[in-house]
Formats: sequence, structure tokens, C-alpha cells
Amino acid sequence: MEGDRSVLLAYVGGGKGKTTAGLGVALRAWGHGYRVLVAFMMKTPLYMGEEVGEYKALRRLGIDVVTLEEFGNPQAMWESVLEVLDSYDLVLLDEFNYAVRQGFIAPGEILRLRGVKPHVVVTGNHLWPELADAADLISEIRAVKHYYPKATGVKGLDW
Repeated sequence: MEGDRSVLLAYVGGGKGKTTAGLGVALRAWGHGYRVLVAFMMKTPLYMGEEVGEYKALRRLGIDVVTLEEFGNPQAMWESVLEVLDSYDLVLLDEFNYAVRQGFIAPGEILRLRGVKPHVVVTGNHLWPELADAADLISEIRAVKHYYPKATGVKGLDW
């Protein structure tokens, strides 16, 4: 990554696997000795009173992680991440697209990533025009079949 032009990778769509794809890129970079920051823009480290697996694993590996709980809102986290961006080789902004869709972060904010040092990965179901223009790679994750509606009885979800 050193000396290379930074790239913006986007994993979007209604299917399961966007965060997993982003974490795979982060893990690969960490394995090569790069400094990695994972920012969970819309997720907390706890689910039903227990730490979620990816948060536990990242902490055990020594990968820097910030969560929504630490900042109170996605915009405050975004501003904080921008301040430390150049300290890293790769930054994963998990659910950044969802924060944009929900109005916490303006769509044009993605342009602040132009010319930054690290590679950046953004995830989330929504693809808006500014991200489509700025991204170097866009992978759409589409659910062909998903267990959730059958397991829960909840119908009409976007998968």
C-alpha cells in the first residue's frame, strides 16, 4: 500500500456480507502489517448484553476499533475519524452508507476522502450518486435467498 494511490472500495446492496467483505479487506491489510482502523458507524459492540464476535476478534488482534457508543452520533465519529485518517493505511467505515441514508452524514462528505493517505472501505446498503462517482470499486451484494423472513415471520424486507 505504501507509495500506492489510495483507493475507495464500496460494498453495497441488500444482501448479507457487506461488513464481512470489509472486514476481510481489513484483516488482509492487518496481516501484511498495515495500520488498520475499523469504525462501526451505526453499530454498537454489544448485542443482547454480549460483545459481538467481530468486535471481540478485532480487539484480540490489536486492530484499532471505534464504535458509535464512543461518539454518540455518526457525524461526531466521522469528524474524529477524519482527524486521525492519515495515521492509518486502511480505514473501514462500516455502515457509512446507512449513516448517509439516515441523514446523519451528508452525501457530499464522501468527497473529503479524495487524496487521503489510506485506502478506505465503506459498507452499507445504499449507493448514492456521490459515492458512485468517487468509488474506485463498487461491489453489490445481493441476497438470492435469506433465512431471516422465514425464521422471524417478518415479511417485506429488502432481501
